[in-house]
Amino acid sequence: MPLWGIHNALKGWTLYGLTAAEVQLLVQVMSANEMRLCKVCIEGASTWSALSNQEQPQLFQAKQTSAQNFPPLHQTEKTMAGETDTEYFVVRPRKQLPRLHKRHDISVPCTLSSTTKSIGTTTVNLSEGGLQFKDTLPDWIAGYFIVALTLPIGVVQLMCSIVEDQKEKRRVQVVSEDTDPQFIVFRDWLSQLN
Repeated sequence: MPLWGIHNALKGWTLYGLTAAEVQLLVQVMSANEMRLCKVCIEGASTWSALSNQEQPQLFQAKQTSAQNFPPLHQTEKTMAGETDTEYFVVRPRKQLPRLHKRHDISVPCTLSSTTKSIGTTTVNLSEGGLQFKDTLPDWIAGYFIVALTLPIGVVQLMCSIVEDQKEKRRVQVVSEDTDPQFIVFRDWLSQLN
């Protein structure tokens, strides 16, 4: 049975020596955007290839499982009766938390790119944690995408995602890893603005 390697560029991890069933499990819990940024390699191959249902259909087959030889999961009588166990759903008023990162009001030209489209805009402000744009972003900008910022020191590419619960889609959060070389250049450039 051949062994597989899988590299997740979005999360920054690589695993080797996996069976096809183990890769199937990983694929089942990945988002569509995460899958687009993954590469796989079968042991002994000379190159990595993009994770794709067309190229590696065996990795996308859901493993058939049966609960026949396992005991049933028991729920409490309260939840079986259709009621909600409020002990786990305590709602507290939201507090205004202090900003984690200093915001800089600066206009920087940038390009937002999905897998098939891109759009140019400029920032209104930016910080280590996120960016706000002058223009409302189109609906095809969703999930994870690349923002290429044209800084005085050169172009820096950051992995971003849309900030939830906003009236106008203009803010994104930076989701690049702290160890990403592009993010380190961006962070160092921001520190020079202080």
